[in-house]
Amino acid sequence: MTRSGVIIGAVAAGAVIGVLSFLRPKPTARDELAAPGTIPPAAVAVLRSKMVHHDAQMKTLLDRVLMLDDDGIARAAGEIFDEPALARPLLGDELNALLPERFFALQGELREHARRVVAASVRHDRAAVADELGALSKSCVACHEAYLFESGVGAAPSHASR
Repeated sequence: MTRSGVIIGAVAAGAVIGVLSFLRPKPTARDELAAPGTIPPAAVAVLRSKMVHHDAQMKTLLDRVLMLDDDGIARAAGEIFDEPALARPLLGDELNALLPERFFALQGELREHARRVVAASVRHDRAAVADELGALSKSCVACHEAYLFESGVGAAPSHASR
């Protein structure tokens, strides 16, 4: 191969890589959930700090499940179960009164699925661990939906299951 052939090939390869880089889809993922406009910034900050901690717990749980670490699964799910819950609003309770009622029901579901993950891991029943992790994750998604769409930001999407 001649020197000019190598140069032409390198330029062509560079041009192809440049075009492909330009045309690749732009990332659309967000690092945090949007905040409903009806919840004051101070309350959003409190919830966000709890959710950052919950995010780390969920990532640890998923990691332990994927590594088939039954003891680690039990610890991680147990931490989620033991996490202090937000109480249903009482008279004068500003933060909790801003959250939809469904939020509190889903919080209970989350704890129940976390308890079931622990029980399944103790039995070394990995199929049940996977099923309960899926159910636990489903309650997270439903809770995020309730937070966004039932706290006054907008209507829930029509395809959402209730």
